[in-house]
Amino acid sequence: MAEQRKSEIQAREGLFDWSEDGPYLLGSRCRQCSEVIFPTNPFCPQCCEETTEVIRLSRRGTLYSFTIQRFKPPPPYRGPDPFVPYGVGIVELPEGVRVTAVLEESNPECLRVGMQMETVVKVRYENDDGNEVLGYGFKVVE
Repeated sequence: MAEQRKSEIQAREGLFDWSEDGPYLLGSRCRQCSEVIFPTNPFCPQCCEETTEVIRLSRRGTLYSFTIQRFKPPPPYRGPDPFVPYGVGIVELPEGVRVTAVLEESNPECLRVGMQMETVVKVRYENDDGNEVLGYGFKVVE
């Protein structure tokens, strides 16, 4: 009997895209005022009009702030059991948008504000239908 392959789906449709270089987060840029936002949204928060276009955001940015999540978040958290602490950071991308995400590094001694980070996409959990759910995050640039 052939093994059934699991499907991979994004945690939210339209969060990221791939190229030869790797994954890119998708954001929106206003055609009128150039405001950039993440995640995508047809409405500009500055103009309050439906004036945005979908763009690929830069794969690299700067760690703006971080913390270590040391306790299990409340539902709908679906991470490892038993819980494993993980890094959470805000990464500022060159487009001026700050993205909050899980960090691949969880040792605070290895993280510092201002360091370069790069977008990653990985399986975060398996949903009730057996699909592997992909989420984005950031890793330290070596």
